[in-house]
Amino acid sequence: MRCHRCAALAVGMLGFATSVEAFADPAVGVTVGTTGLGADLNIPILPVLGVRLGYSGFVYHHDIDQTDVDYAGRLHFSEASGLLDWYVLAGGFHLTAGVYGGNTRVDVNGRPAADTYTLNGRTYDAAQVGTLSGQLKFGNSVQPYVGLGWGNPFRGGPVTFTADIGAIYGGTPSVSLSAQCGAAAPPGSPVCTQIQNSVAGERAQLASDVTVAKWYPVLNLGVSFRF
Repeated sequence: MRCHRCAALAVGMLGFATSVEAFADPAVGVTVGTTGLGADLNIPILPVLGVRLGYSGFVYHHDIDQTDVDYAGRLHFSEASGLLDWYVLAGGFHLTAGVYGGNTRVDVNGRPAADTYTLNGRTYDAAQVGTLSGQLKFGNSVQPYVGLGWGNPFRGGPVTFTADIGAIYGGTPSVSLSAQCGAAAPPGSPVCTQIQNSVAGERAQLASDVTVAKWYPVLNLGVSFRF
């Protein structure tokens, strides 16, 4: 009886080893989507589990008008990722969890309306404010990711098409904003001090308005190659 059990166990282990062997070749992939253009390395660790190490990035211009000031925004998405894919029933459908980390930010530059800025309820001439600029960043330096998708680069032919949908949790965005007082309100003058106080209020208002941006949506399409 014991021999039969040992034989069955040996056969099972052999089958498992053969299955792992079939998944032993890594794959490289390229992706495009809401995280920009990316590349990743897919490493199998079990017949139903794989690790993805990648990088993606892009630059996108977008105006921001959450307050009385219109801002020209420039999104710099630059993130490395480490993801764990669970291929349900060793098929194409997978659930994914992992982390992103990088230097994603939005650079903003205020634009005057009719040569004036309205900062925290006060109106100033553009010549007094000078330049108004700031930055919005993910609140977390390491951002968790959860998602799902289709495509298993370790099965089938050497080329696999993939799709992923999910979200990155960036946390409450951090916001910085500053004004370089212009010639009409030189640094140290009462007007410049008042402008700086108004900018602090504007920054707080902007931070309050962008708190909804804690999650970053992910929708990527890709193709993987196994050699």
